[in-house]
Amino acid sequence: MKSKVSKVDGTSRELEVEVSKETVDQVLNEAVKNIRKDAVLPGFRKGNAPEDLIFKNYREEAWDKVKETLVPRAYENALTEHKIEPVSYPEITDLKIGLDGKLSFRAKLDIYPEFNLKKYMGFKVEHAREDVSDQEVTDALERILQLNAEFVDTDKPVDVGLFAISDIEAFIDGKSIMKKRENAWIEANEEASVLGIGKHLYGMKKGESKDIDVVLPEDYPDKNFAGKKTLFKVLVKEIKEKHVPAADDALAQKIGKNTILEVRDDITKHLKEIKANNNKTKAKNQIIDELVKQYSFTLPSGMVKRQQDVLLKQKEEELAKKGIEKSKIEENKETLKEQILSAAVNKVRLYFILDKIAQVEKISVTEEDVDEYLKSLAAYYQQSFEEVKKYYEENDLLGGAYEQIKEEKVLDFLAGKAEISIK
Repeated sequence: MKSKVSKVDGTSRELEVEVSKETVDQVLNEAVKNIRKDAVLPGFRKGNAPEDLIFKNYREEAWDKVKETLVPRAYENALTEHKIEPVSYPEITDLKIGLDGKLSFRAKLDIYPEFNLKKYMGFKVEHAREDVSDQEVTDALERILQLNAEFVDTDKPVDVGLFAISDIEAFIDGKSIMKKRENAWIEANEEASVLGIGKHLYGMKKGESKDIDVVLPEDYPDKNFAGKKTLFKVLVKEIKEKHVPAADDALAQKIGKNTILEVRDDITKHLKEIKANNNKTKAKNQIIDELVKQYSFTLPSGMVKRQQDVLLKQKEEELAKKGIEKSKIEENKETLKEQILSAAVNKVRLYFILDKIAQVEKISVTEEDVDEYLKSLAAYYQQSFEEVKKYYEENDLLGGAYEQIKEEKVLDFLAGKAEISIK
């Protein structure tokens, strides 16, 4: 085998590879023999046809087997010969078997960029205070009380704070614009109810109906109806009053604790954990910013393009969820690509910086690390560990999980070496 490498640009290389006729003939003969085992030709029992007839009838399949076997093998040998560390799959071109019987091809690939590590330990990061005040505990306890509130039927007319269980229809110019909503909960409160309908229900009693005119806001998700006068037909079927429980031991026992003091202690612990996790996340982000701005080495263009495509897809999905029309998203696609290019560059650059730190500090990812990561996903999505692992294996996602875990381990390491100041 012969091969040579040439530089295309900063991190792009092209290999020219040639495999000898002897090697090609050897692999071709093996391919023909393997095809012969299952081939059935007229006048011959399965597996007994002459090899020359097998080659004549299965020529294309045999040559395909040769290429499938030799291209990956020759590519790997060329990488080893030239001590190349690729960071992308190769783009194979000019693949052919010449009249001289030799197989040749070109392989374009991205390589690991060359750069020297700069400072990566001892960054100064800011943490917020992690102590929890009595007021924060009281506010959190109030949210628990609200979650455990009971809604009781009442004969009172609708008033502030009550809830009207209603059927709702909406019309513009006499035409229905939505499917009838049955048993919708409307809080009698201008701010809390959809489009402020709640305030129009004051004084209504169970069984009463009312027509309500509302102008839909300009930012209404469906642009066809935004800014238009809409008639809502509302039928009040039930009226309920919210009863919030007292913060006492009875409530504590209802939610699995013994006393209300134990509940407050648990809230304090939980809030401290949240603040600690927030500090950890903020510290990592500060370290990432400091790392990235230190470097300007050339990046593999293919990796940047793929990362840009990922970020673009995420942005398009985000805009679609906000009600932006697909045509508008497509119209602004090039602008979006330009806006996210910087983020894509930073993500790829960070990948190489963290990877090199991992090499220097001997930070590795074990199979147990990956399993723990998948178990956490399984718990979050309420699936079995086996299902999640199978999904990751079948969709070739384990490599991505490995890289994500490695980056987190490196950032945890750097956060542990940072100088922390409390603000």
